[in-house]
Amino acid sequence: MIPGKAPSETVQKDFIKQIEYYSQQNDTVLLFFDPCHLLHNVVNARMWQPRGTKGTITIKSNTVRRRINILGALDIEDFSVTTILTEETCNSERIVEFLQKIKEKYPDKKIVIILDNARYNYAIITRDFAKENNIKLLFLPPYAPNLNLIERLWKFTKKHLVNNTYCENFTQFVNTTDNFFNNLGDYNQELSSLFTQKFQIIHAD
Repeated sequence: MIPGKAPSETVQKDFIKQIEYYSQQNDTVLLFFDPCHLLHNVVNARMWQPRGTKGTITIKSNTVRRRINILGALDIEDFSVTTILTEETCNSERIVEFLQKIKEKYPDKKIVIILDNARYNYAIITRDFAKENNIKLLFLPPYAPNLNLIERLWKFTKKHLVNNTYCENFTQFVNTTDNFFNNLGDYNQELSSLFTQKFQIIHAD
């Protein structure tokens, strides 16, 4: 495969079949995992209004560069999300800590986690811990984020937490983020259409 190019349509379809297979196993929980990074600042998302219309809203912004690193795993069976919020760098130790939290949440289930080929995901310490705890790591084909449903959640998260949204201080920002995930069920109607297993196939050419 050419570096930087999407995998072939056949590779993507074969991976989708694996997703469908594990999602249909009654004794298995299928999770979509990926970190997300939220900078404590406002993202000026575009808003439409007719030219010349009065009432333009001014939104404050922050000058600090602190950010929240979110480790998250999406269970599309019930739209629940397991998260760890931290300012620490995402590395293999953080991933192992997160896998331990997943194991504690689903002690009686076979666990399959879809994740990308980031170095910390593929590290020996990560794979050893997963193997010892009967967690199957199902690595995405390279350059195929379209097959990871949690990417849709991160886009939805940014829309609600940082797009044209101001938090005065970092503590408030962390609390708002934590509260968002703790009450994700409030958005079930929107999420039910967002998390359908209809995957866009990205063509390699």
